Amino acid sequence: MDPKESTLDISQTQLQEAVEDMDPKKSIRNIAAAAAEVLAESDLSTKWDDVIGMLDSEDISERIRLAAHIIFRGKLILDEMDRNPIAKTLVYNTMLMMDALEVSNIKGYIFDKSIPGFQALGSENNSMESALKKERLLHLIQDLQSENPGKGITWLRREASKLLTSEGLKGYSYRQIMRDTRGLKIK
Repeated sequence: MDPKESTLDISQTQLQEAVEDMDPKKSIRNIAAAAAEVLAESDLSTKWDDVIGMLDSEDISERIRLAAHIIFRGKLILDEMDRNPIAKTLVYNTMLMMDALEVSNIKGYIFDKSIPGFQALGSENNSMESALKKERLLHLIQDLQSENPGKGITWLRREASKLLTSEGLKGYSYRQIMRDTRGLKIK
């Protein structure tokens, strides 16, 4: 058979579905939506502040906490993908790697002890606290910027530091804010 004559027997719909399956943004939104349905089934709010409160709550089931965690991480990933278009490729490849890891674990090909640092993946408190801190900080800086459109990043950082430390929050000195917002672009 001549290669020029061979054709793929794929319909336009199948091709479109295959392309959509390769869209990490859509996949993450779908995963977060499924997690939001878990919360909704339990008559719980899916508002961002309510979801954050569920992350470490011992008053809810593990299923609900995991759903909240999925929504939280999904939002962080989507925000980063919006800020950095190159992240889309990284996210897609990470999703594929995690799928392969899950299959390997289910089939018993890779055991937790055989992966260096695998146990460390479970200790997310520091990274979660850091992500929450940055999320709070970025929202405050964005709010300050919308209220004070002519101000630069230095003023916004100093003002954010004043506001957060006046609320009694620790870890928001100007130097720490500078470190946490390095590379932040003001629109």
